[in-house]
Amino acid sequence: MEKGIIVIKREGYEEPFNRNAIIIAINKAIIETDTVVEDTSLIETIPDRILEIVKKQNVKKISVEEIQDIVICELVKRGFNKASDAYYKFRLKRNKAREEGLVLGELSEAIWSGKYRHNNESMDEWLDRVSGGNPKIRKLVAQKKFLFAGRILAHRGIEANVTYSNCYVMSPPEDNIESIFDTAKELARTYSYGGGCGVDISKLRPKGASVNNSAKKTSGSVSFMELYDLTTSLIGQHGRRGALMISIADHHPDIEEFIDIKAKDGSITKANISIRVSDDFMRAVEEDLDWRLHFTLENGEVIERNVRARDLFRKNSVNNWDWAEAGNLFWTRITDWHLMSEHKEHEYAGVNPCAEEPLMAGGSCLLGSLNLSEFVLYPFTNKASFDIAKFSKAVATSVEGLNEVLDEGLKLHPLKIQRENAADWRQIGLGVMGIADMLIKMGYTYGDDKSLKLCDVIAREMVNSAICASAMIAKDQGTFNKYDEESLFKSKYFDTVTTDETKEIVRKYGLRNSQILTIAPTGSISSMLGVSGGIEPIFAKSFTRKSESLGKDGDIYFEVYTPIVQEVMDEKGIKDVKDLPEYVITSHEVDWKRRIDMQSIWQNYIDASISSTVNMANETTVEEVEELFLYAWKKGLKGITIFRDGCKRAPILTVKDKKKETPTKQEVDKKLKGSYEEDSKYQTCEECGEPIEVVSGGCTICSNCGHSPC
Repeated sequence: MEKGIIVIKREGYEEPFNRNAIIIAINKAIIETDTVVEDTSLIETIPDRILEIVKKQNVKKISVEEIQDIVICELVKRGFNKASDAYYKFRLKRNKAREEGLVLGELSEAIWSGKYRHNNESMDEWLDRVSGGNPKIRKLVAQKKFLFAGRILAHRGIEANVTYSNCYVMSPPEDNIESIFDTAKELARTYSYGGGCGVDISKLRPKGASVNNSAKKTSGSVSFMELYDLTTSLIGQHGRRGALMISIADHHPDIEEFIDIKAKDGSITKANISIRVSDDFMRAVEEDLDWRLHFTLENGEVIERNVRARDLFRKNSVNNWDWAEAGNLFWTRITDWHLMSEHKEHEYAGVNPCAEEPLMAGGSCLLGSLNLSEFVLYPFTNKASFDIAKFSKAVATSVEGLNEVLDEGLKLHPLKIQRENAADWRQIGLGVMGIADMLIKMGYTYGDDKSLKLCDVIAREMVNSAICASAMIAKDQGTFNKYDEESLFKSKYFDTVTTDETKEIVRKYGLRNSQILTIAPTGSISSMLGVSGGIEPIFAKSFTRKSESLGKDGDIYFEVYTPIVQEVMDEKGIKDVKDLPEYVITSHEVDWKRRIDMQSIWQNYIDASISSTVNMANETTVEEVEELFLYAWKKGLKGITIFRDGCKRAPILTVKDKKKETPTKQEVDKKLKGSYEEDSKYQTCEECGEPIEVVSGGCTICSNCGHSPC
């Protein structure tokens, strides 16, 4: 940094002159044009020339545009005509992109073009389409501050039988063969419209129970999971398989078979599985009590047996250690901590595939996320701060935008029960992404006290702004059909999170939405913006990518830095990743308790839930997994999953052990192109066929092409 000289950024704020940032930008142009530079001092002295010009003009401030003009002239003077031309063209491209909207990198543009662009529309046309004519939403999207979820980005404004909702919860199948197969039919119908599904099987009688047909004894609730898994596999969403969550209550007699289903026969491959865990069960674990498994048949007969609670808890912890499932849904917290907790007609029936949305039977989740990293003022400086005022306005605008999409999409839900539920309850799911990027820009360590206090302030502002926005929409358009003021004001969640001012506005106007906030994994949309997904830390500081052009020896793999890491290195002139500041940490470097503390802060203010995965080292013990689950429950989380490096469900690529030597290119190529093809436990990207490298927030993200099913 050059003392005394201030650079005026395009956004209007100021920061100290940074010679390293200028040199890095010039070097990118040189590399792009394959320019040979024998004397590097010719490049390294350009910042000195800029300072010399500034001093001659007797000024203390210079704009970014003025710096770029000088750089172009100096490159020409030094004989780097091609580099100057590349620098100039890159500048024009960036300026045009800023005028039209998003500035996207190579991977981000590939995601946008492959998943969300329609018929070669321009970025400008795309922004018009997805914003639906709302200029405030258009501006937020163009500024990378907000994105709707993928279904909306891909299909809004296009005449097609495709839902705008990412996911649904089905009516739990009743304990008869007709209902069981009706559920499979409804799953298929919903998948065909592009929606993922959650289904709970707790109403199905357990294995060995009597039935009035030729079988005499039922094969049990778990046996029908294969039907739903097969349906998910067969009915694709734009050529891809559907997404499914199957859950069961912790007191169901088939619970042990449910826990073991993925480890034993491999028949369930297309569904996530989770247990609805009650506070009573967790207290039984703490106190080492027996746990009663029970099911009441239609004739009043009760099937029951006792198991040791700790044995059941250990069984699921072992399976999580080994297979990363079954996830824990802390059902008491889910049902007690939300806006409609006291409403007599409201009852959750299950959760969506990534578990961020508990929903009623026929409920749907209409999602969008705010990118927190774009609300940081003076990033990477000692003056860095979070623009809470602009964020609050963006929250209100986003709630408005989601309600507009909800109205447009009412007719596009696949089933009658889904259309009726959306009209009666009007659930939306506004979340966040880029939390890790925001903290890095501010110089905070993910999970430390400062980061937790900041997120507490942001989340509190978010919930009050969102609820007030919903109330103001209700003022003009009316409340949701099932709105009941008395039950709302009895909600412990509503009473705790809202200010007196918010309560006054809601009492005056009511609410337009019964459910408002969530945090989804945001796999594809966060990758498109080049930021961390959902609530997650950054997964790694760098990834292995495959070159699109083939070398003589076949595919070429190269290392790329995570976007925020590259930004830090550019801003601070860092050339070696080992020299990054201590606050740049990955998911594997965050202590799991701190990781849960962060989720707990956000869950205090989120009325739905949070999709999240705690990444754990290979040497993690089963006892530590148990400790983590107990801690997550005590901290008020609504759900938790883990992913241990090297578990049987693990992808081939994980973060390298720092103690191990860096493998040779031949070793990497062999690992990438050979062994995973022979082992079904390794996951490969359904889009590009490469090994999936990131498991984040209950979702996978391919670091090669950016594809994510979320």
